Amino acid sequence: MPYKKTMPSENVLAVILMGVFAALLGILLLGVSAFLGRVKRNPEKLSVYECGVDPTGSARERFSLKFYLIAIFFLVFDIEIIFLYPWALIFRKNLERGGLILFEMMCFLAILVVGYLYIWKKGGLDWK
Repeated sequence: MPYKKTMPSENVLAVILMGVFAALLGILLLGVSAFLGRVKRNPEKLSVYECGVDPTGSARERFSLKFYLIAIFFLVFDIEIIFLYPWALIFRKNLERGGLILFEMMCFLAILVVGYLYIWKKGGLDWK
């Protein structure tokens, strides 16, 4: 199946239009929510809520670094996995060069696995 080449300007225009549409939709939904939403402010609703329990201590307490590390690990591996979808589309459209494309992705996944094993060995995933 031949691949239809498009002009780069067509692709850029589509991305820009999608971004403008998303921004306008977000602004519209926030505006409608602010306009139609009921606002009854009272001390009960303005108080801090932590799982049904009155908050204890200061909000400025130190948190363990593990929370931040897990969040960063999640973001890094999540972003890396997002690259698999466009690769699958390219792989499907270029089956004649499938071996090379498959080898490149296996190298990419091997690097991810090495990173994951390194984090695991260093104890980045332990909750001690």
